[in-house]
Amino acid sequence: MGTGLRESLRLRRPALVLAVVGGCLIFLGFCGCDQFYLEWVALVPVLWALDDDSLSHKEAIGIAWLFGFVAHLGAYTWITGMLMDFGYLPWPLAILVYALLCLAQSVLFAVWGYGVWRLKVGHRVSMVWSTPVMMVIAEWLVPQLFPSYLANSQYRQIYFIQSAEIWGPLGLTFILTMFSGLVYETLAWRCRRRGRAPVFAAAVFLGLFAANLAYGYVAVANIDDTVAHTDTRLKVGIVQVNMGIYEKDDNPAEGTRRHREQSLELEAQKVDLIVWPESGYNYGIADSTKNVARQVLGPVTTPLIFGAVRIANGPKGREPYNSAFLVDGDGTVLGTYDKTYLLAFGEYLPFGDWLPILYRWSPHTSHFRRGTHTKPLTLNGVSYGLLICYEDILPGFVRQVMDHEPQVLVNVTNDAWFGKSREPRIHLALALFRAVEHRRFLVRATNTGISAFVDPVGRILSETPIFARANLVETITPLSGRTLYASYGDWVAVLSVALLMWWARQVVVRRLRRG
Repeated sequence: MGTGLRESLRLRRPALVLAVVGGCLIFLGFCGCDQFYLEWVALVPVLWALDDDSLSHKEAIGIAWLFGFVAHLGAYTWITGMLMDFGYLPWPLAILVYALLCLAQSVLFAVWGYGVWRLKVGHRVSMVWSTPVMMVIAEWLVPQLFPSYLANSQYRQIYFIQSAEIWGPLGLTFILTMFSGLVYETLAWRCRRRGRAPVFAAAVFLGLFAANLAYGYVAVANIDDTVAHTDTRLKVGIVQVNMGIYEKDDNPAEGTRRHREQSLELEAQKVDLIVWPESGYNYGIADSTKNVARQVLGPVTTPLIFGAVRIANGPKGREPYNSAFLVDGDGTVLGTYDKTYLLAFGEYLPFGDWLPILYRWSPHTSHFRRGTHTKPLTLNGVSYGLLICYEDILPGFVRQVMDHEPQVLVNVTNDAWFGKSREPRIHLALALFRAVEHRRFLVRATNTGISAFVDPVGRILSETPIFARANLVETITPLSGRTLYASYGDWVAVLSVALLMWWARQVVVRRLRRG
């Protein structure tokens, strides 16, 4: 380590400590740890560290990157177990891959922090405004392997999240992070004795927060009233058989037997529809198959949505799809949906079609084909928008599904990969926002938990424990209509980019006037 670097680290030690503290607050406040109130002030320590004219560009990026790295290290601990159990990596290599993934995911926070620092020290933009604007832009533009938003931390705050139907999770992130900016600027005014108190910013925030909360109360009442006065009711059952990845692959017949057994229990409760999870039927089904009564349903006579591998004949021979099937009580196939967003390194290998040897080097990676449509599947006049695996955490993709205006959202997934960790809770928390954004009931069926029913205001009506056999039954209401967010998407991000461009323009104008 060079003398200059050692001296820089010594001088910046307080800033680095603040970045670490902020990162800890982020993951403790996020889904899984669920200390949601910490998320409201999690940015304050790193803002204190970044508000320093003496920082170089590299130092500002480094502080923000460290902040994000610590946040992801705390939130993604379940990655190491998955890599060792299913990737067969020795623990040192698993930890290395985990650390590299956290570094990559932390680019988002590095972009945010650098933008806030540059606007503050270069253009004197108050952190009350730059903090939310830059976070919205970073969450919108920076790609993530596991997309999430700081707003997801508030998934249990039902009245706060209702405005997601207007501006999605980015709008909620704006309010959340604006509070951190306001707290910091207030502390800086009091402790550093500079500038004026951020009275105007405080008034704007309080007005925005109060309006958001009031909207939440009104929206919940309106949606509950709509559900209560809608005539159509569906009694839906979810089957969770609790079979892990290897157990399911080693004994698929046992998986089918368990699903049938628990489905018969649901039939005794006279449900209208049963939902099995992703790969609930762990055999391939030929694309030409018209009826699956014998091979899938057996004694079950209730309409069923289930996950299975669909085998189609393509130009290169047999092509597998990770699919969801809808069948009626007689076993007739009414429609299929093929997963569109495949998980890299799990369901396909990047460049694998050009370099087939990659699949020989990674024999446990599937080689699925991508789906080509997002159309709903229809049974008895009710349309179901299907989401497979982590498609339910992608707001942009779910908006494509909602272009066809399905009346119910159904997610079939398998979180057994992640063991007894926080990941199943995180996955459910992220998926919950799709119900609010589009005002639909969300039915989630998983192999090992957490399976759940979520209502159109984001309440978890019921859920299963992880790694336990369980059935769930709820009465849901098919709903219609289109929200503002479904129609216009992330418009708040576009406005944030416009505001950033306006700030940049002001700087150019000032320099031209001086020159």
